[in-house]
Amino acid sequence: MKKYFTAILLTLVALIFWTAPQAEALSCAPPRPVKEEMDHSTVVFKGKAVEIKKDGLTVFRIDEAWKGVNTQQFEIYDNGWDPFIKDTVYLVFGSVQEGKLRMNLCGRTGPWDHAREAAMKDSGIKSIKPDPIMEAEQPKQQMGNTLPATIVIIAVALLLLVLVVLIRRKRMRRQ
Repeated sequence: MKKYFTAILLTLVALIFWTAPQAEALSCAPPRPVKEEMDHSTVVFKGKAVEIKKDGLTVFRIDEAWKGVNTQQFEIYDNGWDPFIKDTVYLVFGSVQEGKLRMNLCGRTGPWDHAREAAMKDSGIKSIKPDPIMEAEQPKQQMGNTLPATIVIIAVALLLLVLVVLIRRKRMRRQ
């Protein structure tokens, strides 16, 4: 009985470590050129953070947009490392990551300043002002990939079921 318990415990510990997210230190290289950053982004806009919601979801009032935004308000998640600050104007580059529209990690997103303004002007890409009448949908957020977690849960359940059957058979043989 102790052997089975030890085997189950070791298996569960191994599965927990196998499925645990990998921890890494963050170190960013210099940002990509504006055009390259735009090519890798779903949305690019300048706006004021007007509301910070749960889990880093931030509501922006849009001043200008270069890509993917044509509404006066827009919601996007921070990247988990650099939270947005309410009432600050930002230049935001964002894309779908882990199933949510997030600001790009290690990109050109940051508080609007002369350097960001000059970089956007120098890119030659024209901005648009959001249409107050038009309310288009934000880019669709994709569901995260839950297949690996589902497989692990099924494997653990099957393992436990097999162990219960083996323990019951062993007890029946003793009687």
